[in-house]
Amino acid sequence: MKKLNILSVAFLGLAAMFTSCDKDGENVMLKETLTAPAIKNITAGQSVVLTDATKADAFYVVWSETDFGVPVSANYEVQIMKKGGDFTKDAKSLGVVNNNDTLKITKGALNNVLLAMQADPEAPVATQVEMRVVASVSSSVAKLVSPVISFTVTPYEEIVIYPNLFVPGDYVVASGYTGENWSPATAPKVVSAKSNGIYEGYIYFASAAKFKFTEKPNWDGPNYGDGGAGKISAIGGDISIATPGYYQIVVNVPELKWSYLKTDWGVVGSATGSWDVDQNMTYNPTTKVWTATLDLVVGEIKFRANDAWALNYGGTNGKLAEGGANIQVATAGNYTITVDFSNAPKYTYKLVKN
Repeated sequence: MKKLNILSVAFLGLAAMFTSCDKDGENVMLKETLTAPAIKNITAGQSVVLTDATKADAFYVVWSETDFGVPVSANYEVQIMKKGGDFTKDAKSLGVVNNNDTLKITKGALNNVLLAMQADPEAPVATQVEMRVVASVSSSVAKLVSPVISFTVTPYEEIVIYPNLFVPGDYVVASGYTGENWSPATAPKVVSAKSNGIYEGYIYFASAAKFKFTEKPNWDGPNYGDGGAGKISAIGGDISIATPGYYQIVVNVPELKWSYLKTDWGVVGSATGSWDVDQNMTYNPTTKVWTATLDLVVGEIKFRANDAWALNYGGTNGKLAEGGANIQVATAGNYTITVDFSNAPKYTYKLVKN
């Protein structure tokens, strides 16, 4: 029996081109029109309700396979995002299978993906989502994308385990953190709230410090050190911060970049008497919170860094969001105000009337 000899997978991108076969010179032409996969078991407008009791049950996505006209090895990725987003920027992958027409994951795994889309993961609501399947053969062949299916999923509340980077260094003990210097397992963390490889958090350095980022609670790697000029490197030396203070740290692993911002926090708003003049807060390394005791009138407040609006937080019901809504002060009086950035990404505030 003759064997088909495909000269190059790159030829798959040219529907009118021939591939060379066996010694007799037999040729096979790719289909001129290639059909993209189509999701078969989920319908537009369908409603899916997830519960903790069924989190171990299977959730299936089934589609029609793409016929490339010749035997090829194709990967199929199932992508999902909140309706109205951009698949190129906002899509989450539910998984990839090879030469198959079905993806199987647990409902619990799907729930975790949905919680990351929630404005408040601790109070999830029914969410309209869009799903598609992307078929790919190689980097030299255009991907084939299924029609998008829009449906509704209601997730349940569950403690979300966010991806994080550990930040071990020589500063840990002196800065009021428990554990040991240079021990990843007990070091402060920065967290990827969107599970997209971009990590953020706040760390206090009592003095000039050296540190690294580790993906595991040990030194088994990957680990990242100084790559120079705002870069991180898997072979880099210790990263240094020269000036003591309370820093916002952002690490972009896909782009191997990191940045830092020294912050001092204040309260501002009509309830303090001015949206332009901050009432300074004080950081406590033992409790790891910022506090201020102020007389407030009925009005609104926000928290901002460095007497500027570039980095500010508002919120409701004790939960903070960057750039969030003004916080209401319904009753005038003397208040103890607390802001806690120690548990990324769950930043909180308290207003306690004295």
